[in-house]
Amino acid sequence: MIPDISPTLLPILATELEYGELAYGPNFLLDLKIFSPTKPVKSVSAVYKLIKSIYAETPLPKAHLEPLLSTIDRDETSDSWSAKQNITELMAETFGEWLVGCCLAEEYFETEDPEAKNTRTNPYGAHKAALAQLIQTIQPLLFTDTKSVTLYTLTDSNNENTPYSVHVAIGPTHTLLVLSYWIL
Repeated sequence: MIPDISPTLLPILATELEYGELAYGPNFLLDLKIFSPTKPVKSVSAVYKLIKSIYAETPLPKAHLEPLLSTIDRDETSDSWSAKQNITELMAETFGEWLVGCCLAEEYFETEDPEAKNTRTNPYGAHKAALAQLIQTIQPLLFTDTKSVTLYTLTDSNNENTPYSVHVAIGPTHTLLVLSYWIL
């Protein structure tokens, strides 16, 4: 059974969107899903198909859905980008750091109150605590009996013309989809 991560995830996504749009440029977390797939995904083309089916069922806002699907289609058939060559292993020990790296960096969370910089009233302090809770919930689901999972990077996120970074981590029993976005 997958725990309901919505109470933790929705405020994280709202904060990422708010501060990410204010920062106007750096990557921020746009979507995250964890699920138990009905059948194992074993190829890059199957992962692309899975992502397209997920967003067909639970779409993003229209402002992101069409550009995301266009980016996925472009990189799936690109001559200059190969998701197959960018399959890596995500380690349990580095999972939290990796996920935080998909989110907006601390430096973009500005506070007007200089005394709030190191307290829970700092927007990043509360956000960081929520991210830690999310990581603690997801990590045992993704890394049930293994120290690493297969990580598919489906878009060329090092390309200055690619606004989305799509990652799919496939563990023994659960799959994690992480979608980051940056304003070009």
